[in-house]
Amino acid sequence: MEPDGEQYATALNDVAATGPDTAWAVGHHADAEDESPWGVLLRMDGLRWRVGQNIWGRISGALSSELRAVDADDSGNAWVVGSVDAMGEDGPDLKRFPLALRWDGRNWDIHTPFEDAWDLHTSFKDRKDHWLTDRLTDVAVDGRRAALIGLRGRESAGEISSPILLTWNGRRFSRREYRRGGRFNAVDAGAGHIWIAGMSSSGRCTDSHPAIWHSASPGSAPTQMRLPWLGRGSLRHIWQNGPSDVWAVGETGTRWACDQDGPGGPLVLHWNGTSWKKIKLPRWKVTLQSVTAFAADDVWVAGVEYGGDDVPTRVTLLRYNGRRWTRDYRGVAGEVCGDGFTITRVPATSRLLLAGRAGCGDDEKPSLHVRR
Repeated sequence: MEPDGEQYATALNDVAATGPDTAWAVGHHADAEDESPWGVLLRMDGLRWRVGQNIWGRISGALSSELRAVDADDSGNAWVVGSVDAMGEDGPDLKRFPLALRWDGRNWDIHTPFEDAWDLHTSFKDRKDHWLTDRLTDVAVDGRRAALIGLRGRESAGEISSPILLTWNGRRFSRREYRRGGRFNAVDAGAGHIWIAGMSSSGRCTDSHPAIWHSASPGSAPTQMRLPWLGRGSLRHIWQNGPSDVWAVGETGTRWACDQDGPGGPLVLHWNGTSWKKIKLPRWKVTLQSVTAFAADDVWVAGVEYGGDDVPTRVTLLRYNGRRWTRDYRGVAGEVCGDGFTITRVPATSRLLLAGRAGCGDDEKPSLHVRR
């Protein structure tokens, strides 16, 4: 990750693998906490990670950027979503715009809500109105199709925004906007199905409830599914092995929805093709960030364990074998700040990739682990 002493990234937000020798990771790099970050795209070919193609020189007027999520289903088909910042027309404040990148096996195509020249100096109104979307937060790939989720409105806790779904059919995007107050946090796709995890709400963060949306055929609109009574809370990640084996993780309470300190209660759900079931966990004080699975009896969850003073202490991997849970700890060579770690399986192997960040402030650095 740091060949020749040069640090490629200061934080990693997501990781995806398509086989033993091909994977992608995304995040950002900043020389200091108060410096503007730049999105970083890493690719693993064989045994070595390297920086992906530089796309920022192709976007005129970009001042900073962030890459939030990546997904891929083979070495020639990957998508990345994030944002890019430019100077506003009405003052010195930066304006943020959604960004999507598509890898076709040779080049990254840039998809933005502005002109084909990707020139951020064009009219602010022209840039903003094309997708009517302010943030893109996750992406899922299913062959030539892709599902991108985000929101319209402010991202801050307590703000009322509208969940957005953009679907790519191989040629163009279509867009759906959902009821204000809810939020889409994660998406997965496969075999023509789309699964979205997040929360439903009347608009107040204290009224948030875990929610999942699903569509069973390409082109159909995902609709909210029936869940067991879970109380308040939200779902943060979802993983599908197929139409009858889907996993979602999140938390009970309103910490995540309201941006409060301290952990909520861990929450794991499983879809067996007929209904959603809450999977009981031991009484561990842990927040759950991401889930992946090889099968219904080989499920892995990444999270962060909290101490008695509600401060994050160490990165935790939970494994479920269909009957009981076990846990393992990962050292991250630095202080644990927040709980942003993501996990994915490596197809055709028994390996796992875990990505995130270690350290705080100017000491922030990427954390990337392989579990064999």
